[in-house]
Amino acid sequence: MHESRHAAKPPASLTPVAKLAGLVRSPDFLDGLGEVLAAYFPGISYAAFHFSARGRPAILAHNLDATRHQRVLIPYIERMYLLDPIFQHWERHRARGVWSLDELAPAGFRDSDYFATYYRELGLNDEAGAFFPLTEHDCLSLSFGFYRPLATPAPDDVLAVLTYLFPLLESLIGQFWLASSLHLPSIDDQAPSQLHDFGRDVLSDRERDVAWLILRGYSSPEIARQLGITQGTVKNHRKRLYSRLNISSQGELFRQFMLFQQPHS
Repeated sequence: MHESRHAAKPPASLTPVAKLAGLVRSPDFLDGLGEVLAAYFPGISYAAFHFSARGRPAILAHNLDATRHQRVLIPYIERMYLLDPIFQHWERHRARGVWSLDELAPAGFRDSDYFATYYRELGLNDEAGAFFPLTEHDCLSLSFGFYRPLATPAPDDVLAVLTYLFPLLESLIGQFWLASSLHLPSIDDQAPSQLHDFGRDVLSDRERDVAWLILRGYSSPEIARQLGITQGTVKNHRKRLYSRLNISSQGELFRQFMLFQQPHS
């Protein structure tokens, strides 16, 4: 069941959701969902994704301008989702509900190279997400971006209203999915190399485990806790993998990963 971690705050009106209910059998449902989000969260940036066990995420709808679509969404579905705390949470837990970035990311994430490259450089201050399961392995995920300048509702306000609306939206999204018989094409043959392929030729399995956690923004104490090893062992693994990849910093590791994941034409 969905266990709310946020105080629910009712919106001023349920009219936008009522209008959306009339679209559950219509191909305009996703556009209607966007109108609901715009009505409750004016100025918010959002994207709706289909998360599937069959491959990388698919973009279902969004309201980002052309520049942010190119700089944020395209890199995300091509490679960055492999590091995304929101995507990783769904992969591990298949948990329905509403979440803030800080609830899902490891401690110190905002000091990581991932946050510096994919958040700070894009002007993205914060993020929130919601998971609406469709099947055992699939969900519709809503991602909300809070950009600079912060001309959008505060993250806590978005989470509070979204928590209140969650059961209604979950029911409507589920009915739409069933009624539309929506089957997205498989993109397995287009999916990029999985994260563990990075460094496969030169790194041991444990060194690749450590590299994965470093890339996702985990600190050395958290890596030790995740893998059940000491911080000294983490330090040794980090030193060896840096040497084998001919790098000297976490930033260089991140850049190598980015280059490795670039799609080839």
